[in-house]
Formats: sequence, structure tokens, C-alpha cells
Amino acid sequence: MKNIFKVVTISAILLTMTACEGFLTKTPETSLSPESFFSSEKELELWTNYEYSTLLNDATSYAEIRGDDFIGRGLSAIQKGTRTNATSGLWTQTHWGYLRHINQFFENCGNCKNEEVRTKYEGVEHFFRALFYYQMVQYYGDVPYYDKVVGSADQDALFHARDPRGYVMKKVIEDLDLAVKKLPDSWPDGCFRINKYGAMALKSRAALFEGTFRKYHNVADEQYTEADGSTTTLSSEWFLRQAADAAQSVMASGKYSLYTTSANPNWKAYRDFFQLEDLRGNPEAIFAKQYDVTLAIRHGLQFDLKNETYSATRRFVNHYLCSDGKPIQERNGWATEEYYEQFQRRDPRMAQTIHAPGHFGYLDPAMKGAVETTDFARTLNGYRVIKGVSDGSHENATTSTTDWAYIRYAEVLLNYAEAYAELGELTQAMIDKSIKLLRDRAGMPNMTLPSTPDPLMSEYYPNAKGTMLAAILEVRRERVVELFAEGFHQWDMIRWKEGAPLTAAGNKSAVADPLDPAGRTPGYKGIYIPAPGEYDTDHDGKMDLLIYIGQMPSTVSSSIPATNRIQVGANSLTLSDGDHGYITRDAAEDYVWKDRDYLYPVPLGQIQAYDGKLTQNPGWE
Repeated sequence: MKNIFKVVTISAILLTMTACEGFLTKTPETSLSPESFFSSEKELELWTNYEYSTLLNDATSYAEIRGDDFIGRGLSAIQKGTRTNATSGLWTQTHWGYLRHINQFFENCGNCKNEEVRTKYEGVEHFFRALFYYQMVQYYGDVPYYDKVVGSADQDALFHARDPRGYVMKKVIEDLDLAVKKLPDSWPDGCFRINKYGAMALKSRAALFEGTFRKYHNVADEQYTEADGSTTTLSSEWFLRQAADAAQSVMASGKYSLYTTSANPNWKAYRDFFQLEDLRGNPEAIFAKQYDVTLAIRHGLQFDLKNETYSATRRFVNHYLCSDGKPIQERNGWATEEYYEQFQRRDPRMAQTIHAPGHFGYLDPAMKGAVETTDFARTLNGYRVIKGVSDGSHENATTSTTDWAYIRYAEVLLNYAEAYAELGELTQAMIDKSIKLLRDRAGMPNMTLPSTPDPLMSEYYPNAKGTMLAAILEVRRERVVELFAEGFHQWDMIRWKEGAPLTAAGNKSAVADPLDPAGRTPGYKGIYIPAPGEYDTDHDGKMDLLIYIGQMPSTVSSSIPATNRIQVGANSLTLSDGDHGYITRDAAEDYVWKDRDYLYPVPLGQIQAYDGKLTQNPGWE
């Protein structure tokens, strides 16, 4: 049986600290006052367990963060442009209460006289305070910074104005440096508790986000005087070097490697990793969350994939290289390849991420070679997402027990390569110890340091810039493919200032696409349909899909299930070119991405409560 964090009755007590009025000042009216707590390792463990349960989302939440790479039955607020200045996001009383909980630890942990014990739990809280503020900056940019519990009489602190994002992110880096210094190499719970390498990895993630955000959004440098009198200039380059160094530190430790052993002979290691029931001891899992069926600790990822019919987009699919390492657009007829042909001779990760025709055993090992055809009850556009899907027993609500990696080694390798590419310093040797490892696991040729930008990637990421533009684009391709549906891509598009394709109106075909040379057609696109009619999508000799316009034909092959009899014009489904083209969803959605959309609005109620000391993000006034 798996071990889990043992959060006992104190959890209910802790919750009272964050759910009541005065979220920065409330002191719990319980017998467990700060003066009588924090004295033993068990008490420090119980206190810090709260951060694991509040600041780390459920596995399902991360996989639901979608943009131009995949869609669901309902579009998100970002995709629809429905956020308003009444939207709370993370700026809520409860969420700020999590910060108070962390700061209260620092003010009282001195009650524990065992310095070794106290130090490692200080490391935990430094990590979580960094995570808290990194997420707040992602959402809002400038935010008020607090590193202590604020007293109710301290009105100046309570109504503190927003600090510049650079200052806050510098504090994030400082907290992570302290976490690295104080956290142990490992815990008895293994990857299910944060260690110093997890703190290094988060540093690489947060610094990469800030470095690229500042570069592509032209954020002005900030200068700060250190305690020793020296001056630190916070710039894109400063953060990118922090990211590169942190990723390099994890890699140099030798503690982690990619998972390359597949438990099922019909599955490959990449796909298998996301179906493992226990990540303890897995060489790729740096920091993960446990789920266990016997203890009723489950998530609903597979249920969501099925019921929301999450579907990859053609824009995403075009990132996959051919099996010889060449871009898909170099293949004759690539733009009009149908479902079956698209999967032939491609990066094997494509068939491990999206339901491929004839892909044996992808859903349930008990099938023993049986082929399941494309099921439009499980996909909106023909590209059914299967990453994270194991067997049928996980398909009901909150029945998934596969562990979830918050931080895995593959991301560290990608952070390393991207940081150096953005700095203009990526070398073939660096590629060989980062991207090559990912390609090797997938059975793909290594990436050769490119000098000429790929036309399709240039169209997909028109704002990319730098002395190593070609390398930047290829690293992005690898990142999009490798980290699909793990909660990264939406935020990547925001930091790269490529927000337009997140909306249906901006998700147009690239100019490099010969089927749509003007890039005119909006909507999230799927598989190609040359004309209405019946199709044998998996080439097994039986018709399994009907696409029709107007009335359904009077005779339909009995082998086509009812769910695969698709009417053009129904349920927001169209064909990109009227009577042929790509299956397209939500083409009628007309919201156009605005510059303001790169940040969330500060809730209007908070601005009013701050009596003018809290400013709004541009465009959200």
C-alpha cells in the first residue's frame, strides 16, 4: 500500500485560518496557538502538509489547461475571452490565506529547537512561498509582496501597493535558492515530498518564464541594491541565466534520467510513464503526487478526457516531425493527408499521445490486439487525446489512480535547451545532453543545431526572435510535443507573446499551409475530409465514419456506429472549405485576442477595498 501524507484533525483547524475574514491577519482561535505549536518534527510536518494539499492542484486541473494545442467540449475563459475585471483568478481571500499560512510558519518555527529538523521544513516553506508568488506573477504581473504575517493594526502593510514583477520574481529566486540550501537530497516518501532538486527544477521553470516574458513583452529592466552594496539588474538575460544554471545543476547531479522501461510490450516508455500507478523510485519523477485506490485518493483525468472529449488540434499535430527527422511539410501532399496517412512514418510520440489507427492495446491491455476505431463520442475533430489514458476501470468520475508528476526530468532538459537558445548560446554539445535524450527515448533522430528557421514553425510563432531563431523554434517544437497536456502550453504561449491562436478566431491556418495559403479560416481544426461520404479511417476494410451535409443518406453502412455519423453544421462543427477540408470546431467564435489578455485583471472588488492603492492591469479598467 502506498504511503500518503497523514493529515489529521489539525487540517480542519488550519482551514479556519484561511477561510475567514482578514485573510492576512486572522489568528486561529484554537488551543493550538503559535506559542504551543511548531515544537516537534511531527508538528512541522503536519503544518507543511497543508501546502502540499492547497498549492498543488489535482492532476486533472493541469491537464485541463488548454489553448491552441487541444480543445474540449466547452472552451475556457481564455479561449472565449470571457474574463472580466470581476474575475477572481487566484486573487481570492482563500488563496492569499495560503501565503499567510506559510509566513506564520517562518514566524514560529523557532519553537523547534532541533536545528536540523527545523531547517529542512524551512526549505519546504521557502519552496511553496516561491511557488505561490510565481503563480501570482503568471496571472497578474505586479503583486504586493509579503514575507511576514501582517497585523490587523498595520494598515500600511495591509493595503500595500503592487510591487514590480521583477522584484517579486527576484524574491522567488531567493526563496528557491534558500530551499535548495535547506532541503534534503531526499525524503523517506521519495518523490512525493519536495527535495532540493525539485527546488532547482522549479527555479529553472520560473526563471525561464520570467526571462522569456521580459524578452518578448519588452519589460523594462529593474535595478536593486543588495545588502553588500552591489547592484543587481533584473533583465531578461539575468533570469535566463538563472534558468540555465538551475537546469544544469539538476542535470549535473546525476540523480535523474528519463524513464525508458515500458511495462507493457505494446506501449512505449513515453506513453507508459503517464499510466504508472506508482512513481516512487522512477528516475524521471522529480516531484509527484500519489494516488491510491485502496485509500480512495483518486483523480478524474481519464474521466475528463472521455467526457469532455478532449481533442488535439491540427496545429499541434503539425509539430510532430516525420520519422526521419524532417518537418511534415516536406512530405508531398502533407496538407491533405487523411487520418490514416497522417500517422504513418511520424515521431512515435504522436501515436502515444493521440489515438492512432491500428494502435493496438492503447486503451485496455485486455483487448489483446483488438483494434478500436476512431470514436467521435470521444473526440470532437478526429484527434482523440490518449495521453494519460490507461484501462477502462479509470474512466468513471474520480477513479484514476495513476500518479501525477508535477516536475519531471524531461522538462528540466527542455528548460536547459530553451534558456541557452534564447541566450544565443546553444551548442550541439548542449543539444546532445538534452534534446537528444528525448529523441532517443522516442526513437527519433537527434536534432542538429539548425541555422535556417523552419517555415511552418516561423508561421506558428511569428514573434520569436533572437540570434538563434532557428534553434529557438526547434526547441519550442520539442517542448510542445513532449509536454503536451501537462499544463504548460497555454503559459508558454503567453510568455512567448503568441496569444492570438489561443482563441478560435486567431487559430487560423499558417500561411505555409497550401490548403489555406491566406491563413483565412478560423477555428480549431482536426482531421482532413476530402468530401462528404463514408470512410474507413483505420483501413481495416470496414467503413467506420460518415460525414454528411444536410439530410443523412438513406443507406449507411451498418459498420458505422451512430456516434460516427457526423453532420456538418451541427454542434459547432464545420469543414474549413465548406464541402471539404479540415473538421473545424468553433469557427463562429469571434473573440480576438488583445494585449490585455496576457495578464488576468485584478478583481474590481479588491481595487475598491484598497482605496486607490491597488492599480488595475492595462486594458482591464
